Amino acid sequence: MPAGAASRTGRAHLGPLVLATALTVATGATNAISFIGLGGVFTSVMTGNLVLLGLSAGRPDAALAAGAAGAIAGFAAGVLAGGRIVGPSARGHPGWAVRVAVVLGCELVLFALFLGAWAAAGGRPAGDERLVLAVVAAFAMGAQSAAVRTFGIPGLSTTFFTGTLTGVLAGLVTGGRVLWDRVVLLAGLVAGAAGGGWLVLHALAAAPALPTALLALALAALRPLAVRPRPGRSR
Repeated sequence: MPAGAASRTGRAHLGPLVLATALTVATGATNAISFIGLGGVFTSVMTGNLVLLGLSAGRPDAALAAGAAGAIAGFAAGVLAGGRIVGPSARGHPGWAVRVAVVLGCELVLFALFLGAWAAAGGRPAGDERLVLAVVAAFAMGAQSAAVRTFGIPGLSTTFFTGTLTGVLAGLVTGGRVLWDRVVLLAGLVAGAAGGGWLVLHALAAAPALPTALLALALAALRPLAVRPRPGRSR
């Protein structure tokens, strides 16, 4: 690809990457909060939850089984619902930004409800409430995953990152290239988890406020992407 074309491609992807980074930091915080406060399950790492589901059968551990299965079911339902809303549209389609905004807006509402229930429980939900919150958070993460697939960046994810890490390492070894955009996402995941973990320790009742605020920021970052560029002249 010519240098000029590569530069234009990089600029075209900058907006979606900023949006994806905010969503990734929110994912890191959400997973940290759920792992500590919702019985050791993840809200977006379904591979980990499948392992936990198997582990719960081997122990056995009914609470862990319910949490892992609930998170998996919630995530799957979120992907289906988000995919249904976004449909086949992709970035550049006239209705793309509106559809993604609907998905992220629904996710924001779910996280606001999550925050309210978490705060009402003093940051210590238990029993059925803990299971319901795990399902709600996982549903939100699944819907986000469906929306991010339409960003037009191959291999992009804001909710699961084994493939992202593999791509970074493979690109370094086979092509001598550092995929800085993916490195930023991985760093954002770690930063979000650190922030979520810190809040659980020092401001437990308000911990989910971090991913909720980041989702609001992501919605604000989506607005400029809704403006369609003027067609250039062809000479």
